Amino acid sequence: MSRYFNVLVCFGVLYPLLLAVGAVECSEKETLLKPRSDKASDVNLTNCLLECTGMTYIKKLQLQDHHNIRLQDSTEGDLGERCWSAQLKCTIGERFALAYVVLPVDVSAVGPEQLEVKATLPSVATLLAHDHPSTIADNCGLRYDVTPHFSAGRAGTSFCVQVVAREDVLGDRVLRCPPFLVTLWHREPDQHNQAGQ
Repeated sequence: MSRYFNVLVCFGVLYPLLLAVGAVECSEKETLLKPRSDKASDVNLTNCLLECTGMTYIKKLQLQDHHNIRLQDSTEGDLGERCWSAQLKCTIGERFALAYVVLPVDVSAVGPEQLEVKATLPSVATLLAHDHPSTIADNCGLRYDVTPHFSAGRAGTSFCVQVVAREDVLGDRVLRCPPFLVTLWHREPDQHNQAGQ
């Protein structure tokens, strides 16, 4: 029954929202999410992303978390990198709060000490796993806090990471799907009322 509920939530409710992720920038003229101009068939939504979306929204409801949450699949960069635009999209009344790169691994079999995750663009830095409680469902995979890389004043148009296996781990083979980005946004109070004025 819970599996049916997850599928229903993923495809019935959240799938149209995922297609609209990133569709609207913060501006005083735009107030609602609109479908992207590119075709839906061009959007690459992995099973990991869809499963994590369902689990995260269920956890969000259980925690009564009031953040807006967006999950975004990565694109392939150079030398095995996975990348995202550094220009995050949002709607009126939202303020950026947090950003995480999620590595979809079996968390019971792979720990953060077995993988090295490096930010490669705009600058090289080793990322540390985030092990504090989060709205993101634990079964989604390992979380890496990348909030500073998306904060105001950072240079670059892209943010990329590279996953390097340590010791006897098989690198990309431990990943069930490519990494994805999860952003959390604060919603300003009463913005939905002010937008219509």
